[in-house]
Amino acid sequence: MNLKKMLWSAVLVIICIFALVLIFVIGNKNEEKIDNNSSNKKQVVVSNFASYDFARAIIKGSDKIDLTFIMGPGKDSHSYDPTVQDILKIEKADLFIYVGGEMEKWIDKVLESKDSTKNAVCVADFVETIEEKEVDGAEEEEEEEEDEGAFDEHIWTSPENAKKMVRGIEERLEKLLPDESEIFRKNAEEYIEKIDEVDGKIREIVDNKVRNRLIFADKMPMQYFIDYYNLEVSAAFSGCSTEVEPSSATIAYLEKLIKEQNIPVVLYIELNSGKVAKTIAEETDAKAMQIQTLHNLSKDDFDRGETWVSLMTRNLDVLKEALD
Repeated sequence: MNLKKMLWSAVLVIICIFALVLIFVIGNKNEEKIDNNSSNKKQVVVSNFASYDFARAIIKGSDKIDLTFIMGPGKDSHSYDPTVQDILKIEKADLFIYVGGEMEKWIDKVLESKDSTKNAVCVADFVETIEEKEVDGAEEEEEEEEDEGAFDEHIWTSPENAKKMVRGIEERLEKLLPDESEIFRKNAEEYIEKIDEVDGKIREIVDNKVRNRLIFADKMPMQYFIDYYNLEVSAAFSGCSTEVEPSSATIAYLEKLIKEQNIPVVLYIELNSGKVAKTIAEETDAKAMQIQTLHNLSKDDFDRGETWVSLMTRNLDVLKEALD
């Protein structure tokens, strides 16, 4: 009886060992399969949300690209600091898409560390850039020495620039994967049509406006938008400011302007609580409203799959109230 038990025990041990070996072998094969599939895909890394969204729309339907939004949602690009893993992803990327300028100063060092910059493309090269302008009412900040050729990096806020970015990114993706050109071209044209549609709706609001000035109790990273629609603007800070609390003098100036011009809305941008805007609104009977500048988006919006088009569409009601 004891011998029989011993034999059964030995058989069970052998079965367990065999099962473990089988699991290990199958697991390794699956991992190899995943690695092989991943290595067959082109790695495309993007620094800012607008470019990521455009690239995401262009590659829809293609299974040959892994797309990474390196900064991720919910972060301020002016204070973003890449991790070692982020830098490694950029260095290994088949294509790295970025905006550059003071906003993405960290990229200069990343590109310097690369053996070659041939896989990097600056989307600012696709558009006509402007220097950052002084904004009416904005806090004066300590002057910092700017690099030669510094520009306002918030190029995507103009629909015209957004379309140029889509076309430029599409062309670079076609060079990366010529066999997917038809897919990329079709998707790009469809997305440009959506941008045109939003542009038309904003243009209708602007053409029927009662007033011409927008008030930001916040940073104002929409100069390309303001210029494109020929609007006027006053703000607490410039577009690239790192400040968060305006002085009492700045608040007083904006409040005076709102009362004198009977401005109905005071704006604040995404990823901001709107504390200053709400304070000014209480003092002036204006309404505090959030406007999407697409500088970045919240994690909730990102998880919902919001796009340049959907976020700019969200601005329609805001602009209508602000300009009526």
